[in-house]
Formats: sequence, structure tokens, C-alpha cells
Amino acid sequence: MRLNRLLTLLVLIAAMLLLTAASDPPPTPASAETEAELSSALTRRLQDKTDGRLLTFDLFTPELDAAFTSSDGSLAVLWLALRDGSGRLLATEPGLALARLSEKGWQVLLPGDTGWEEMLATLPDGMLPLEHSPAPNAITLEPAAVTQALTGYYLPYAASTARRLEGSISHFQYIPELGYPSCDIEFCRYAYDFTDAWHFPLLASKNGTVVSSRDSCSDGNTGCTNYIVLYNASDQAYQIYLHMANGTIPDKLTNGTAVQRGQYLGDTDDTGYSTSQHVHFMVANSIWLSPYADKYYWGYSIDIRYADVAINNGIPRTCYEVTRFAIYDGATECLGSKSDPRNAANDWYVSGNVGAYPPTGGLTRPTAGITVAGGNNPLMDATATASDDVRVAAVRLLAKINGQWIEIGPKVVQPASPGLYDWDVNLCDVGPLDGPLEVALRVWDHEGNVTAPLDPRTIQVDEACGPRIFLPVVGR
Repeated sequence: MRLNRLLTLLVLIAAMLLLTAASDPPPTPASAETEAELSSALTRRLQDKTDGRLLTFDLFTPELDAAFTSSDGSLAVLWLALRDGSGRLLATEPGLALARLSEKGWQVLLPGDTGWEEMLATLPDGMLPLEHSPAPNAITLEPAAVTQALTGYYLPYAASTARRLEGSISHFQYIPELGYPSCDIEFCRYAYDFTDAWHFPLLASKNGTVVSSRDSCSDGNTGCTNYIVLYNASDQAYQIYLHMANGTIPDKLTNGTAVQRGQYLGDTDDTGYSTSQHVHFMVANSIWLSPYADKYYWGYSIDIRYADVAINNGIPRTCYEVTRFAIYDGATECLGSKSDPRNAANDWYVSGNVGAYPPTGGLTRPTAGITVAGGNNPLMDATATASDDVRVAAVRLLAKINGQWIEIGPKVVQPASPGLYDWDVNLCDVGPLDGPLEVALRVWDHEGNVTAPLDPRTIQVDEACGPRIFLPVVGR
């Protein structure tokens, strides 16, 4: 059975590769001069009330993010970014507007404007993002008729770290003044955008096998999407991770490589059809490879549930979504204030996705039983080794005070030599300690995994910092 599934997967990959033998040229990014003209034309359209449509922007203001022109320079596709009241650019897929060059200059159309559908039909192949394009004719696919949600998925980042859900069902809402939807409901009903202030590491949401990946696109490249796709044989489903950063997918993750849930996949960015750094994550039971220049995988998203999302039976939603849009799949709750749905403190989801390969390490100094901080010297020398399958981010000393492990001394991010860390801890900063003290090592890795106390041992602290406070005897 496993061999049959593998053969089916290989046949599918080969078929999709054949689809790309002849592809259309990429759309041409607009010149700086043309982009300025298009931006001005967009502003005029947003301010134009002569068609009877009063455009209101609630909490978001659209602006031009990128523009592409046809080979003859007569047509343009505009990607619209959304900026909120605080000035922050939303990290999601852009809205869409179209433009035609006439004797009067560029004329911008928004979804629902007269002539919108006709203009869409006249666009050359490859000008629209894959998210707005139908499945290739060579592939017969229908939106998945899922009767039962797939379970056992985890948020695609490290346990105990939090990332903001920028959107889910907002992908397909009809908000023409913002250029939405960014993709149709059959594609994005179960798609999720997670973001943070900067790049963050991605972990596999569930185990699988690498189908394909790319990380050669430069960061921020609007015409090139970095991605990785995993296939889970038990679910017969594909995990799609889009907009990844340049050069961050581990070299060992070649096609056919088995990946464990919680294994590092690479970092986020905003490559491709994106307005700011985030991961677009979804699961599909059928996928296809774009026949256009920016070759990445796409499909009809299917219902999955996150084991580490406590609300909505495992469905994450933003507070804006549950208060402003129709309810889908019974998901009525959010993390934060429904009365203040765009509060910056809302929608931060803490992961339970424990790393498949956590870091490890051990103390080499202080050695067990040694007496430290004697006389007037409060400094204690600490050395440690640490390692990780990706890279170690930091180490720090722990001390057990009143029965609780606490971090003491500096968090050390630079090794003295590969795998070796050497630093000093000022015990006076901890308190006027005297007597036995249990210490251990903590290690962080790039993915965000954090170890439990490693390599504990008991040392003796000689009074050096003020009045004597006897530590409890270790073990009582």
C-alpha cells in the first residue's frame, strides 16, 4: 500500500512537471514612472463618486503595492496593499485592480466596476496571480467535497511562541473598494496567513514527504515565490507553505525526504503575491503547478483543525473576521476583544508544535561541588557546549531559587568557538547567596525551541554579596 501511494505521488509530480514544459513569459513589472502614474490613477478612482458607489474604507486604506503591464503597455494589473489606522501594512495577499491606458491616461477598475469582467477576459495569460487563475485545462479538478475535517495539524511555528493571525476567511470577502477578494472561496476557505514583525521560522504542521520546494527567489521579489510542499500519505493531502525567505530551506529537504511534524522548513518572507512578510499555509487534497513563469503549487484548500488552537474546535479566526463577516464552519470566537477588533493585542496564537529536533547541550563549568564567588569576587565562570540541527540561537545559565528554575546572567548569543560558549555570571545580581546552589543550562535554537534545564549540578556559593542568606539544602 505504501509503495502504491509513493508511485501515485511520483506519477502526479511527473504529470505536473509536463504541464510546465512551455510557459508564458512573466508579466512585466511597471517602470517607476508608470507605477507613479498608476498610483495617481488609483487615487483618482478611489475618490471618484460619479458612478454612485461611495467607497468607504472602514479601518483600512488601499495603496499600490506592485504593478505589472502587458507587453504592449496598454493594460496593467495592480496589487493593492492595505494599511490600517496605525500605519501598519497588513501581511496577506494583495487586493486586485485593473487599468487600461487611454488617451486620457490610465483608467483604473475595481472589482464590480462596469467592464471589470470584460477586462479580466482580455488580460494575457500569466498576468493574473495564480490565486486568481483557474486550474489548468490539463488537470481535471473540482473543489474538494470534504465531509470531515482533517485533524492532528499544529500551528506552523515553534511551541510557546506566538504569531499573529492576519487573516483566514478574509481572503475571499467581496470588498471591491479594497480590491478583494484576494482569492476565491474554493481556494482559500481554509487558508491561513500568520505573521510577525520580521522573518520567523516555520515548522512542519504535520509529518509528510517533500514534494517540491524553492528558496532561490530573492527576498521581497514580487515575481518569484519561495515555497515548500509536503504530502501526508495518511490524509492523502498536501501542505502548502508560501512566501518563504531566500536560502532558508535546509539543503537536506530534497524531494522525497520524510519530514516530521515540528521539523524546521525555512523562514517566512513576502516573496511572490504578498504585501508583507507572512506564511500563507493551507492543505489541499489535489494540487497543480503554475503553468506561468512563477512556478509554485496551488490547490483547493480543505478543512483542517489545529490541535493547539483551543477555540472554534481548532479553527483560528481574527476578531475582525468574526465581527465583520459571515460565520463559516461555526467559528464565532477569536483571541482578543470583539469590541475592539483591530486591537494590536488581538489574534496572537501560541503554538504547541514541539520541535522534532530540539537543541541540546551541557555545562563544562562550573563543575559539580566547586565553590564559587569566594572573597570579594562575585563573578562565576561558565562554559558550555550546545548544538542543534539548524543552529543554536542562545544559551543561558539557570539556577534553582526557592524551588524554581530562573535564568541568571546574560543570554549569550555568540559562541567563543563553534559549539563552545564561555561567559561570566555575576552572582550578586541574583542576590546575597550562600551555600549549595543547583545550576543548569538552557539552550534556544533558531526555530524557537527552548530546552528544559540541561545537565544540572550542585555547586557551593561562598558569601560575597552582602548579608548572608542561607540557601535551602538541595533535595529537601
